[in-house]
Amino acid sequence: MTPTRPSVTEADLSPGPEHRQLRALAQQAGLELDGHGNRVAGMAQALGHAHRGEPPPVHLALGAQLHDIGKRHIPDTILDAPRRLTPAEWAVMRLHTILGLEILCRALGHVPQDVADCVLLHHEHWDGSGYPIGLSGASIPLLARLVAIADFIDALASPRAYKSAMAPELVRTLVLRARGVKFDPILTDLALRIWPQLLRARAQADQPNGVTTKPAILKP
Repeated sequence: MTPTRPSVTEADLSPGPEHRQLRALAQQAGLELDGHGNRVAGMAQALGHAHRGEPPPVHLALGAQLHDIGKRHIPDTILDAPRRLTPAEWAVMRLHTILGLEILCRALGHVPQDVADCVLLHHEHWDGSGYPIGLSGASIPLLARLVAIADFIDALASPRAYKSAMAPELVRTLVLRARGVKFDPILTDLALRIWPQLLRARAQADQPNGVTTKPAILKP
C-alpha cells in the first residue's frame, strides 16, 4: 500500500522536553553513517540560505540530520553490501523513509511537519518517479527538495562499501544530469551556482560543532 503524506502535529521548538528530545535525536542521527546526516544538513542549510536570502528554518537542519534515521532498521547485510543490491534488497532499503518517520512518531509526542517531510520525502523526484509516495514537482515540500540535493551530493562524494568516493566535478556533472528529473530545476541551478560554498559547508560539517541552527554558520 502506498503511503500518503502524513498529517503531523506542527510543534514549535520552544524549550521543553520534546524540543530537547528532538534535538538530541538529530544530533545523534547526524553522526550516524559516518556523519552523513551532518554533512547533508550543512549543505541543505547553505542551499536553503542561498534560495531564500535569509537563514533557513531550524527544522531544515533537524530534518536533514534525521533524514536517514530509518536506516537504523535496515539490516547491515543490505546497508553495507559491497555490491549492487538485488531487487528484493532494494525494496527493503526503500523502506527507510517510512521507518524513519515511524521512529520519530514513536519517540516524540509531536513531530514538526517540516521535519517529517524531510525524513519521509527526501527520495521523491521532480518527475514523479521517486518514493515512497510518488509526488512530483512543487507538490514535494521545499525542505525535502533541499535535502534531496544535499543527500545526493554527499552519497556520491563519500566512500561506500560498494564504491569509492567520486570526485567533486563528476558529482557536479551528475547533479546537472538529474536537473528536472530527480531535482527541482531552480534549486539545481542554484546548487551549481554556489557549488564551492556547498563543498565548504560539507567539509565544515565534519568538524566538531560543525552543524548548528544558528544563522552565523550560513554565511559564505
